[in-house]
Amino acid sequence: MATKSTSSKTGSKKSSAGRRGKRSASKKAASSAGSERRTYRVALTGACTFLGERFIAAMENDPDCEHVLAMDIRRPNSAGAKTRYERVDLTHPAADERMATLLERDGVDTLLHLAFLAFPSHASSWAHEVEAIGSLYVMNAAAAAKVRKVILASTMMVYGAYPNNPNYLSEDHRLRGMPSSRWVMDKIAAERELVRLKADMPEVTTTSLRFGITIGPQSHSFFSRVFSRDVVMRLMGYDPLMQFLHEDDAVGALLHAYRGDYEGAFNVVGDNVLYLSDALRLGGRVGIPVPYSLFKPTTTAFWGLQVVDIPGNFLDFFRYAWCGDDRRMRDVMGFKPRFSSREALVAFYEAKERRRADLRSAQWGGS
Repeated sequence: MATKSTSSKTGSKKSSAGRRGKRSASKKAASSAGSERRTYRVALTGACTFLGERFIAAMENDPDCEHVLAMDIRRPNSAGAKTRYERVDLTHPAADERMATLLERDGVDTLLHLAFLAFPSHASSWAHEVEAIGSLYVMNAAAAAKVRKVILASTMMVYGAYPNNPNYLSEDHRLRGMPSSRWVMDKIAAERELVRLKADMPEVTTTSLRFGITIGPQSHSFFSRVFSRDVVMRLMGYDPLMQFLHEDDAVGALLHAYRGDYEGAFNVVGDNVLYLSDALRLGGRVGIPVPYSLFKPTTTAFWGLQVVDIPGNFLDFFRYAWCGDDRRMRDVMGFKPRFSSREALVAFYEAKERRRADLRSAQWGGS
């Protein structure tokens, strides 16, 4: 399935008159000053992910957005009058052809690829089909439909956690990922598909947003699970620097990229860093030091038995620093997160405490 190429798709379909009409209609004259206001027809995969739901909700209220094509295996809850839902399964062998047809039909100019799993999966072959092969299909579809811009939701984890990492990783640092983790390497495969699209179609604007550890009241990941626990096992002798990104800033960066044209990769991270020990202490969490030589094989075995929710090879992300340099995000993209790493983590902890208090109140009848 992975032998399809972008170049083989690009010339396969001719633009229809209807598509040309929709594209031209998406550029309207707006202000009384005579300037032209740009409007958008946007599509996204992973419409039911946290970022997808929030993005659709924002588009429903954005006067510059004419139409949203939401693609996923179920209808997003935030879909409104502007949104047209289409069921698309990225594991289907003909997913690229179906997406290309939908993109052309709706005259889409901007495509967001957000269809990525928030947690490592025991069904690694299926996850590979969704993320790696699915990304190949998405880029093939983008090329066939000749969209103007593609935005990829990536992660800082593509750099990998290594003892020889610099204090701050820039976007041109090699993507080493974690060869023992298919989940991480699939994210790198998605980035490579975006690079391939750019090489085949230089006129397409391609943006990769490499999000840091994203936390907040609504977003969920294995990192948020770890920091939700009152007691956290930490590796003896290791106290890496960590960065956190508030979920609202993750959404803000996505909207910023949608409204502008920013070529290349961007680290999207909160300002400043925290030692892991300080991050735990900030939320009143208790860190129990455990030797790596004991914790790694135990966690790996329990992961294989589906007893724990974090694979043993992920422990390196709590062992070594993998912080991102944010200068390109600020200087080139012009985006500045509202929350620092510390503020994002405090907001996360406070939301957790409010939820606990609500549960206690409901349990005891408000007494």
